[in-house]
Amino acid sequence: MNKLLLIRNAKLFQGEKYLNKKKQYFEGWYFKNTTLQNGIAFIPGINIDDVGAKAFIQVITKNKSYFVNYDIKDFEYAHSPFCVKIADNSFSDRNIIINIDDEAQNLKIHGNIEYSSSKNIHTNAFAPNIMGPFSYIPFMECNHAIISMQNTINGYININNETISFDNHRGYIEKDWGCSFPKSYILCQGNNFQKRDASFMFSIADIPFKLFSFKGLFVFF
Repeated sequence: MNKLLLIRNAKLFQGEKYLNKKKQYFEGWYFKNTTLQNGIAFIPGINIDDVGAKAFIQVITKNKSYFVNYDIKDFEYAHSPFCVKIADNSFSDRNIIINIDDEAQNLKIHGNIEYSSSKNIHTNAFAPNIMGPFSYIPFMECNHAIISMQNTINGYININNETISFDNHRGYIEKDWGCSFPKSYILCQGNNFQKRDASFMFSIADIPFKLFSFKGLFVFF
């Protein structure tokens, strides 16, 4: 796909050119799903370095975090419609299908979540995503994008025989990609407020930029 089209459609997989190289690269999507009392987040992605390449799914609950590794051959993607698959797991801005059975971590997860009524940030040619014009700079070590500030979620996730049910609850989707994370950063996000349609996110980080670094900040409400 044309590089400019990828930049303006940041939810799509950006790292095709790195798949057959031993060059440091990562790309991951963050799917946060919450009720007022509970929640679960999934981070599917890939990591490539001089040792090799792998796919992974990180699972974050209110009590614990799990990291499940996969062979890079288990990673698949599609641009139209957007979808990322890792083994028997599928992620898109329309739904999530989860099937994880990791005996080593005593982890069993299965379920299906449907997304609708997505609310996105305003974009234009100058600012194709939350990073504004920095989205076009090719040597940024870490890129960030918001895919959905808020969406409506329905469905369920069963984790180790405990079911989390979603009935018109709230979701959030973002992603990161590049060669390394900032050395320090803070990220805050929420969309369960008294006003039903309110959403907020804030991030500040040390951004390396060739021979110097600077503080990068973005906030959206």
